[in-house]
Amino acid sequence: MSKLTSVLVLCSLALVACGGEIGLSAAPGSGVRYPVSLTADPSGRWVYVVGANFDRTHRSGSVAAIDTQTGQYVTGFRAEVPTYALNVKLEVNASGPAKHRLWVPAREDDSLTVIDIDASGEALSLNCEASQSSDGSCAPAWRIGGVLSSDLDIGKDPVSVVIQPAVNGTQLVHVASSASANITSLTVTSKPAGGVDAKVLSQFRPTGAVSPSALVMSAMNGRIYAADVRRNALFPFQLNLGQDNSEAASVEQFDGISLPLSAGSEYSRAMKISGDGGRLYIAYRNPNSLLIVDTSMSRSGEPIDRLVDTIGLGGQPAQLVLAPTGVGGRELVYVSCFTTDDIWVIDPQARAVVDVIRLPHAPFGMSAVNVPGRGWTLYAGIFSEHRVAVVNLDPQDADRHSVSEFVK
Repeated sequence: MSKLTSVLVLCSLALVACGGEIGLSAAPGSGVRYPVSLTADPSGRWVYVVGANFDRTHRSGSVAAIDTQTGQYVTGFRAEVPTYALNVKLEVNASGPAKHRLWVPAREDDSLTVIDIDASGEALSLNCEASQSSDGSCAPAWRIGGVLSSDLDIGKDPVSVVIQPAVNGTQLVHVASSASANITSLTVTSKPAGGVDAKVLSQFRPTGAVSPSALVMSAMNGRIYAADVRRNALFPFQLNLGQDNSEAASVEQFDGISLPLSAGSEYSRAMKISGDGGRLYIAYRNPNSLLIVDTSMSRSGEPIDRLVDTIGLGGQPAQLVLAPTGVGGRELVYVSCFTTDDIWVIDPQARAVVDVIRLPHAPFGMSAVNVPGRGWTLYAGIFSEHRVAVVNLDPQDADRHSVSEFVK
């Protein structure tokens, strides 16, 4: 790994923000630099990529889109977001069929950027009124939080977001912030003229938490799980709400779930929940492994919430995605391993590693989607090479789990 990359790892992957870049120019071209987070449109036509500007040579991070049919970035589809953006979340059909919303937390200025997307036609468009801002970033109406005393407090270094379905037009958004070690729950409504209004509904620090790194919600049991990069524990909680998401009755915390402990100082990096909500998967670094947590319901009607397996992986697991690409359509887990330049493939039912996908350099963010005419495909950001690897996942193809092309 190069000296520059090593410095960036210390600055960025430790979940610590490192400053600003006033007066610099925008990054050139339609693509992104340092692709750190990806999410795919459910149609399979588009993949949205966040570039994080980790070396600070430009004025901001950016969000761009890959056209999966051409293998190129979409010209004209670009929004600037603060440096050190991470863990983009896609809200599907937020304002109508194929009218989605991206939520982009950024540690640079403790903010959450909202970007509306129209993917209903052949052309892809976005709206965050970037043209109204002198520096090219999304307009203030599309930003929640910030570093000014007048900005809404959503915590320091926001890193992960969970979106709950809107009730009567009011969205419930949960934000994990690593530096302040708290979880902020927001009510968010869309403005008629564009943009959003947000209010803090609840803010609390999970008992025992040091630096929350990821959030997921189980559709099976309704609990939200907070992982921690500095503690070997998982913190489940639930926000008990009024009927219209306008007020919280209480935050209910449940017993923490103990996770493995070895000689390192980093623990949970990322999480995904299984399709049925009954299994939680954690990309873990102490030791380097995939953790499987049973979140299904017991006979007594309570979530089991117990670690059931630890599967060894390559160096520094970073992100993970799920895809139904196993035998008979079984769900497989794909984990990017940053320092060993590979992606490990795990069958969670067999509790075994079934393959390792070799890459030219350190992978980080990923997304998997069923691409029309191509089948299941994995898009993996090659962090310091500023490009995205396209990996075939189709179980019927002889070149499965191999890189077919790169997008830059």
